[in-house]
Amino acid sequence: MSKSKFLMLLLVIALLVPTQVYAKEASDFKDVDGTYWAHDAINSLVQLGVVKGFEDRTFKPAEPVTREQFAQLITLAFYLDLPSDDVQTFRDVAPSRWSFPAIEAAKDFLTGYYPPTGKAFFDPTAKASREDVAVALVKTMNYQPDDLQNSDILNRYYDGNDVSPNLQTYMAIAVEKKLMNGYEDGKLRPKNPVTRAEAAALIYRVLKGASGDSQASLELNVAAPEKTGTPTFYVTGDVTKGASVSINNQSVEVVQGQFRWAVKLEEEGTYTYTVVARMPGGKTQTVTKKVVFEKGAPSLDVKGVPDQTDKKTITVSWTVKDSNDSFPVVYLNGMKQWGTSASVELNEGDNIITVRAENSSGKMTEVVKHVLFSSGGPVLTVDSIPETTDKETVTIRWRAQDKNDSYPTVYVNEEKQYGESKTVMLKEGLNQIVVKATNSLGKTSQVIKTITFNPEKSTLTVGELPEMTEKDSVTVSWTVSDANDSYPTVYVNEKKQGYSDNTTLSLVPGPNTITVRSVNKLGKTAEVIKTITFTPSAPTLTLVHAPETTTSDTITVSWTVSDVNDSYPKIYIDDKQVSLYSDSMSVKLKEGTNTFKIVASNKYGKSTEILYTVTYTPAP
Repeated sequence: MSKSKFLMLLLVIALLVPTQVYAKEASDFKDVDGTYWAHDAINSLVQLGVVKGFEDRTFKPAEPVTREQFAQLITLAFYLDLPSDDVQTFRDVAPSRWSFPAIEAAKDFLTGYYPPTGKAFFDPTAKASREDVAVALVKTMNYQPDDLQNSDILNRYYDGNDVSPNLQTYMAIAVEKKLMNGYEDGKLRPKNPVTRAEAAALIYRVLKGASGDSQASLELNVAAPEKTGTPTFYVTGDVTKGASVSINNQSVEVVQGQFRWAVKLEEEGTYTYTVVARMPGGKTQTVTKKVVFEKGAPSLDVKGVPDQTDKKTITVSWTVKDSNDSFPVVYLNGMKQWGTSASVELNEGDNIITVRAENSSGKMTEVVKHVLFSSGGPVLTVDSIPETTDKETVTIRWRAQDKNDSYPTVYVNEEKQYGESKTVMLKEGLNQIVVKATNSLGKTSQVIKTITFNPEKSTLTVGELPEMTEKDSVTVSWTVSDANDSYPTVYVNEKKQGYSDNTTLSLVPGPNTITVRSVNKLGKTAEVIKTITFTPSAPTLTLVHAPETTTSDTITVSWTVSDVNDSYPKIYIDDKQVSLYSDSMSVKLKEGTNTFKIVASNKYGKSTEILYTVTYTPAP
């Protein structure tokens, strides 16, 4: 606390508490003699100006201390900073109240009451309890909850459980650090009010402890950037536990010896930050840091630019950040951009991509990248074809893909194609098929396939023929198929056949050779040879009317004749040829037995003979 503020507090106290006066020593008080248990504590605090007696030269050591009086005591004893304004924290402590400066100064140590609803209150005239005082002393010494070593220390006292639940840790630390002791009867009496003598003794004990701390080393380490391009940064550091920290006269929260203070700047320039650490006993350590604030250029991160690509178009993206400008302007190859990405058309070879970000302060960041564009040919895939085939055509199928051309042009054996397949005519022997794809940039990919065409002869099947026959003709039938010719030419005994699948051949007596041959358009021949033996049979001759006896000297003889190979065999009676188409003949008889030789002969000289006998007996 500054000297001027301290004098102001003393003036306020002197004006508002006129009934109390200073004494030079505790022995000046009628009720505090040299043997009084708190004589030394009261004597020291009187000399420090922290406490005083009354006009009747008494100290009234057994009189309770109110909460506002204890706030005054710790404010004076520990040189707490007085408020610089009249901002009221508690509804029952107005700025006009004599204790207002002390209560506001000590509110972080001797806290008020904060109901769930409504404004906080302090209850200034209430008696300060031993647990209130314990919490205040622990906080003024800057002890933290984790400084407690023995969490069961309150169990030593019969009434340890009487400490308010939310204050038990602070009371335990006060006992453990010997800031407060129990009574001879083994009790703490946390709810009992603190007397003036007890308050003096407790504060005196803390001051003596703080005096010891003042002889201990005080370490203060501070970190702050020497130069920053952003308006917001932190002053951070660590300090000996129990010390308080202020930066440029502003109190800073210290947690477990660590502090972190946020700074936000507006204008560029050099700023000085004075960090002061102070132990409760008054020992201080000061560190001064200078920070230069100079607005920097934007941060620029560019992506999407590979070292090498086979794509003609790439998408360049960027992320730009600037702590001083929410919307820096971005230029891509000199052209102002409005988004966070753009497409760039590449040229064959090396391409330079320049991205520049500029903020409102004129600070600029530029990223230059190179990308090598080497466009390869299309990706051409040709389906497999057999190494050999007996068919004169083969179907070629392909797929052509290109990163820079959606429809590359495909050629098959230099013939431009418009689909994804083509049927190719083959020649006998080895065939080479060249499939080529060319993109819009003139880049070409080529696949060569080879296939050997070995055409086979037709499949010729001739129907079954008997080995022997009595007929002078035979019907020859066949089936013929060919992988390369729908209608192979068929020859039967070298006679070309039409589109029929059979023919009838005339036979000659004896063995007959029948040769069936098919020739396809590629000149491949298939041949089947059959042999059939023709053995002509004799005619079948049957007498129809030929009586064995008669009384007439003339009779008519009739017959039927048939032959499988001759429609009209010749008939001879007694070697005399009968009319060609006749089937009967009248003959003269002589009395008695008459014998006739009837012969049927076909065109192959085969004959059948019947001897016919008839007896003629004239009528009486």
